[in-house]
Amino acid sequence: MKIVLVTPNFRSGLGLVGSDHYVNPSIGLGLISSILLSKGHDVIIKDPIIEGLSIEQLVDHIIKYKADILGISAVTMNYNNAVQLAENVKIRNNNIPIIVGGPHFYSNIDTIMRDNEFFDFACVGEGDYVIDKLIDANYASEKLSEIEGLVYRKDSIIFKNPMGICTNIDELPLPAYQIYPKPLKWYKPALYTYKRLPNMMMVTSRGCPSKCIYCQGSIYNKRVRMHSPEYVINHIKFVVSNYGIRDIFFIDDIFTLNRKRLYEICDLMLKENLKITWTCFIKANSSVDEEMLKLMKKAGCWMIQPGIESGSPDVLKILKKGSSFTQVERVCRLADKLGIQIKPCFMLGNPGETKATLKKTFDIALSLPINHISVSFFSPLPGTPVWDNVHRYGDFNPNDTDNVYFSTPIPCFIPHAMKSEDLENKREELYYKFYFRMSNMLRNIKYLKDIHELRRLIKGTVILFKLILGIITHRLRSLQR
Repeated sequence: MKIVLVTPNFRSGLGLVGSDHYVNPSIGLGLISSILLSKGHDVIIKDPIIEGLSIEQLVDHIIKYKADILGISAVTMNYNNAVQLAENVKIRNNNIPIIVGGPHFYSNIDTIMRDNEFFDFACVGEGDYVIDKLIDANYASEKLSEIEGLVYRKDSIIFKNPMGICTNIDELPLPAYQIYPKPLKWYKPALYTYKRLPNMMMVTSRGCPSKCIYCQGSIYNKRVRMHSPEYVINHIKFVVSNYGIRDIFFIDDIFTLNRKRLYEICDLMLKENLKITWTCFIKANSSVDEEMLKLMKKAGCWMIQPGIESGSPDVLKILKKGSSFTQVERVCRLADKLGIQIKPCFMLGNPGETKATLKKTFDIALSLPINHISVSFFSPLPGTPVWDNVHRYGDFNPNDTDNVYFSTPIPCFIPHAMKSEDLENKREELYYKFYFRMSNMLRNIKYLKDIHELRRLIKGTVILFKLILGIITHRLRSLQR
């Protein structure tokens, strides 16, 4: 059977880092592909950004391939693209079954399926084996009820099976890297998230115990399951030997969650003499201490990425972050002392945000010994704990007519005490004040060890200029309308 898997991202042309300046392969589609290939199916992955495809060209590829089934993976930010793609494929060939999946479909799936008849099936929760089981069932209605996580129609009625979960993730195969549209080395990592090239992202666990009100992972992915240290090391060795990977970004929600496992992974990295560099997301709490950071650095960790989000204790309380500035400051100063770079994530326009709380965020960002920052706007996503009472804190931005969330330089949500232009100005101001001050420039120069790191810093600075220019240009165009 011929299967096409797609993540329907398309270039925005808005100059925003995250849409135009980097692209990473879909880990989920790579994993599903690996399962399907083991069953003897023909599988291709289409990536419109890395392949430079418009939606019309993508549809042409799918039709010419004579796909027997189309799988579309979408999050909230590219959901509209998923709808458009499915509709256009059905116009060309109404006989191609289309299955959609991703975090966005967990919430309000009944309405989504009713409103979009060109979605034949949907997957809610972890969908590693759903397409495989759907094909094995040959779409027979009497067998569909047995497939965990599957949503389907029968006589115009929407049926939603209980969600499935993979309990032993060590049983999962490695992603089918060999069928990505381009070799791994062609993909471009995000700004200031890599030390050397080729770089790749890697997931070594699923689930997060945190209760952050804005995270879609809190909907269905609370149960934490982890790959064994041996599985992780074998995965690393595989991509190093087969694809020349030199740098890894571990994108687990909290890579440092299990201290014993983290120590075992680091010890094995050293024992195997892997000589990779890596970065990861952490939660800056009491569990992160000097001993842990020393071992991480010894094993190749060059940067940590804590989710600070806000400098206001009141805002953090609303977000249910479960961390404090005291803990964040301690971890950052420890890492800086040990020579580990720090790139925190900040959000502007959070519930309860005011000009006073924004000032606190600025104060923290400009006072901590950190090297880089990531700044986004708060976006209330469907199904998250904040979604049902979001209007208690503010309203959606009427200018965000496409409802595409992170993929434009404007906030989709405006707190009651703020205006859209206030948040846009503050984001630009924070980037400018942080990066273009002498102390930050000197701090990053201190970490330059060779010509490759100098090139990375220069490239990042150029992209940053483009980001700020893109935001300004978009704002000027909006004013002219």
